Amino acid sequence: MNILLIKQTSLGDVVHATAPIRSVRMAHPDALITVLTSTTASEILRNNSDIDHLLTFDRYRVKSDWWRRPLWTLGHFARTFSAVRAPYFDLVIDLQGSWKTVIFLWAARTTRRYAKGRWWFAECFHQPMAHAIDEMAGVLELAGIKSCQSVPILRVDRHSAETVSRVLKKLTNPERPIALLCPFTRWPTKNWPISKFSALAEQLAEEFQVVFTGSPNDRPQIEEAIAETPPVSAVNLAGRLSLPEFFALAARSEVVVTGDSLPMHVASAFDRPLVSLFGPTNEFLVGPRNDAAKIVRAAVDCQRCYRRLRCPRACIRKITVDEVRTAVGSVLEK
Repeated sequence: MNILLIKQTSLGDVVHATAPIRSVRMAHPDALITVLTSTTASEILRNNSDIDHLLTFDRYRVKSDWWRRPLWTLGHFARTFSAVRAPYFDLVIDLQGSWKTVIFLWAARTTRRYAKGRWWFAECFHQPMAHAIDEMAGVLELAGIKSCQSVPILRVDRHSAETVSRVLKKLTNPERPIALLCPFTRWPTKNWPISKFSALAEQLAEEFQVVFTGSPNDRPQIEEAIAETPPVSAVNLAGRLSLPEFFALAARSEVVVTGDSLPMHVASAFDRPLVSLFGPTNEFLVGPRNDAAKIVRAAVDCQRCYRRLRCPRACIRKITVDEVRTAVGSVLEK
């Protein structure tokens, strides 16, 4: 069989998709499986042994540059459409279900189209109150594929593992287990205050080598926060690791503390002891699936409002450092 799977958007969503991709591979071990994903997420799937061919679409560049570079945008769409239409697929499944992805589902040459959501030209599964991985499993079942994987799957390549090993040897306390703290998400409303992360780091530094990570833009804020703690208590690697190198670091961490963001899904995929801090989003829809994880939500009547920039209740800010420290102890005991 020749199978096309489509999954784009955020990095965490693509990590989730590794579970249904494994189910497709188990159902059709001899199939040629092609996956169309976003350019920014390609590193997540590049070394995935369940995938034979990876196609990319630069959706974020299209979103930001379409009005400045209309000819490039049209050409990029044309090239992606051409790559999708070139082969005949026995089966095409859109695991995203947004209009930005179903255009490729519609364009593919096939007689069997399946998608998440509601689209007139495909058989669809729509259950928005199910966990993201379970909803994708529902799409697979429409295609006659039994879901056999409910937790994301990632792997660490040798080069990234060796690079991270060299980095860790230079830390202040390389012999200690690593407590990985990832304080920032793409939504301000999902961020636990950096000052509280700093206070948590000071407590954990008694028994762990505390490591902060994030994007290059996060680095100054983390640097300023940990400057107020003892100088050997934490190390700031924000902006210093590639995505595969971050995977390698997460895989060897003793505990991970993060909000609802990519690091949470990565830690879940590697089954690391994990404390996930939730505010405006719903942990029942996107939360970690591994057993070694604990959700912490403030003891308030949170409406899970899904507001990105400003939450009038600021629910996540009401989580205390003591609550998170207790949760860390709980997952480590597990």
